[in-house]
Amino acid sequence: MDWFTDINTINKIGQRITTFFTYLQSNCSQAATEFPYIQFNEALHQRFCDILICDKNSSEHGIRFRPLAGNSIFWFNVNELGLGDQLTYHAGRPPIIENGYKIGLNTWTHNKKFPVN
Repeated sequence: MDWFTDINTINKIGQRITTFFTYLQSNCSQAATEFPYIQFNEALHQRFCDILICDKNSSEHGIRFRPLAGNSIFWFNVNELGLGDQLTYHAGRPPIIENGYKIGLNTWTHNKKFPVN
């Protein structure tokens, strides 16, 4: 999850409102970013199988984004009330090939100015 639950952190640097995640490099296709609580819908998502993992396990694992260099994923971390959105719980799956890797970059927006000091 990318939102904060600690009130001291929220008061100091603000809540993480959105996440923009970009795959910079990758040499594997199975080290997906998985959103297990967003149900995979074959009728809706089948046309995106070039960027999503679409297989017999998709309905059990939720939405899984392939680690393709240059691709990005954007989501809101909180709902309209500013509470963490459980649907955005996610996990970066590890590469399953020997010497496999993926490199990504997270960019977060906060609801207050981030202190530099």
